[in-house]
Amino acid sequence: MAQMRVLYIEPFHAGSHRAFGQALTAASWADWNVLTLPGRHWKWRMRGSAAYLARAHAETLTAPVDLVFASAYLPLAELIGLCPQLAARPRVLYFHENQLAYPQRGGAVERERDLHYGFTQLVSALAATRCVFNSEHNRTSFLTAAASLLARMPDAVAPDWVADISARSEVLGLPLELPAIAPATLGEDPSVDREDGPLIVWNHRWEHDKGPADLVALIDGLIVRQLRFRLAVCGREFRRRPPELAAAEPRWRAQLGPRLVQFGELDRREDYLALLGRAQLVLSTAAHEFFGVSVVEAVHCGARPLVPDALSYPELLPAEFRYRDLDDALASLARCCELWTAGALDLRRDRRALSEAHASAVVLPRYRELFERLINAG
Repeated sequence: MAQMRVLYIEPFHAGSHRAFGQALTAASWADWNVLTLPGRHWKWRMRGSAAYLARAHAETLTAPVDLVFASAYLPLAELIGLCPQLAARPRVLYFHENQLAYPQRGGAVERERDLHYGFTQLVSALAATRCVFNSEHNRTSFLTAAASLLARMPDAVAPDWVADISARSEVLGLPLELPAIAPATLGEDPSVDREDGPLIVWNHRWEHDKGPADLVALIDGLIVRQLRFRLAVCGREFRRRPPELAAAEPRWRAQLGPRLVQFGELDRREDYLALLGRAQLVLSTAAHEFFGVSVVEAVHCGARPLVPDALSYPELLPAEFRYRDLDDALASLARCCELWTAGALDLRRDRRALSEAHASAVVLPRYRELFERLINAG
């Protein structure tokens, strides 16, 4: 077929959304027309982006197009109502996350959740030709929560709402731009002095859903046991640090000294990748993970992962890298620290067989196949 024309819409162009969009729209097999908004004010993006785009970018939205690809931050049904010509083209709605299964801040009970955002995504899904999720966990949690929510509604619930979405949904992971790695860097560096212990990296967003309180509990547990280890806490920061991390920083600086090798976001990606290239362990304490980019990146750079046996992680990593609960995680960390420091265990290893399944070169052809399939179906 002739080169397809794709309209790409992302109202929250930041973080993993931005990296995904850049990787996808770099594909040469499509002619891309890109509409994005800065990645801030996510609630306003889900409320107001359709009206804004329809007014401010009417010329782009009325240009000839073969397929529309939009993030689930876009209220797709509203945009189609405002730009009805888009209804004549296949529409893919991509779920980086879903608002029905996102953890509540501070352990708030479910009845306090603002359901409007989840309903927006439910209606958007009805307006999509195809709903694509970045993991089976994302897909299943959305459909399960949607069925539970709609069962609580008093009347006039659209027939077969969830079943229809399920029938038109599939899983396509993120195409990651993974760095080229020299195999010699993926093992342990024999020149490293093991006296200070293995380097543990926690490289997640500094927000409540990534489990900062559990991180603090695990690190404090290692300190109480007087185990030797080094620690790097990085990942994307926001204006307010989680209170658990803010309180832990001065204590860890006093207790660990130079063994606290990083505490805060790294500005340059080169520095971030260099840190991963020195790490023995990458740790996740997430209460929410719909994919797991940061862990995949660290695994690609040679670190041994330790992640919850839940969320999307069973789709990414074998059971040997997953823990049942915090006690199990602490026991695994303690064992790794003891054995590595004693020279009885190597933690760094070439695990690219786990990471390269998510590389752009592997994943992007699956997007091309999806787009061609939908366009050819008319």
